[in-house]
Amino acid sequence: MDRIWYYAVDGERQGPVTFGDLRSLALSGHLKPLDMVWQPDFGPDWHNAAQVRGLFEPDSFAPPLPDEGVVGGAPLTGVTGSRPSSTAAVSQAFARTVTILFRPFDPTRWFSIGFCAWLAYVGTQLSFNPGEKTIFKGAESGDSLQVLFNAFLDRLSTFAWGFSEFFVVAFTVLFALLFCKLRSRGDFMLLHRWYRPDESIRQCWSASRAAGRELFVWRVYLFLIVTLLLSLEGVLVYGYVIKPYMAAGKVWDDMLIKYAAGCITAVFFTLAVSALVSHLTKAFVVPVMYWHGVSASRAWLTVFALCNQYPFAVIGYLFCGLACALTAGLSVLAIGLLTCCLGFIPFMLPYFGAVAMLPYFLFFRGYTVYFLNQWRPDLVPATA
Repeated sequence: MDRIWYYAVDGERQGPVTFGDLRSLALSGHLKPLDMVWQPDFGPDWHNAAQVRGLFEPDSFAPPLPDEGVVGGAPLTGVTGSRPSSTAAVSQAFARTVTILFRPFDPTRWFSIGFCAWLAYVGTQLSFNPGEKTIFKGAESGDSLQVLFNAFLDRLSTFAWGFSEFFVVAFTVLFALLFCKLRSRGDFMLLHRWYRPDESIRQCWSASRAAGRELFVWRVYLFLIVTLLLSLEGVLVYGYVIKPYMAAGKVWDDMLIKYAAGCITAVFFTLAVSALVSHLTKAFVVPVMYWHGVSASRAWLTVFALCNQYPFAVIGYLFCGLACALTAGLSVLAIGLLTCCLGFIPFMLPYFGAVAMLPYFLFFRGYTVYFLNQWRPDLVPATA
């Protein structure tokens, strides 16, 4: 085969070499799955060595692979792994997080990994303004639900689309797409820093380009599907609740209440399922894509296999993660109150909030990695 392959070890480019030479380096352990490789078909992007199919698959005469190298040829489905423990994953992730951030403590590394964490969660933080007025004019906190609903209908009936409203919506959608694209790339950058804490931001940015683009496209499809479902449910709400309610002179009856309860349940279920899919994508799909270079759809087959084999373990993972998140939230609240609310300021600032919350973000990144590793060590390594 032609000498068209290049590889980088410890930041130094080597090559050109043939694919056979590259494979020998991988099987001997000189080339690791997280090292970068390139050939002309990749275009401007360098890929992780683990993303190249067949690179880490041994021949019958090849020397044994190092433990972290077996992921290159690991099947995505059809393997029954061990039952994962969420509590063990919490303990392991906490220990690894402490090691990365505090042993030794390096402010440069902290701010650098914090930037990756900020990209991984950009656009997901919600802000609350206690002085903001409600859109329902004349509806005070003590008003009944029907008064609020009537105020909403009155406001909706007088709403007229104009250039300014269209511009605001279009601007919001564009920013949402931008944040989603950055967040998709940031997911792989933060995962890369979990395995290689001292890697530079530039190296992480370059290594995550192809995988981030694939994840972004998948998330856009998911958003369109959820939007379509919510639109259909909105049509049902109008046809079975709002229109009959207005025709009856804004008077509730038992049938309208049943229809309203059903529509609210459907909307809640749609939002809950979409939130769960988004979380599992970030938690489980990203590591599988990272190590095996597959699409998000193929990586989801692995998630389905895990949920099918150990559904109660996955439920335990979700509840244990929720408990950890609540503990972290109470800790932040305690810090803010003990500092007369001054401690809340860093958490409210862009980027600096991610830096301040870096132990939280890095811990949860490791929590999912260790959970998958307990299930199948050949699928996702715990450390590089």
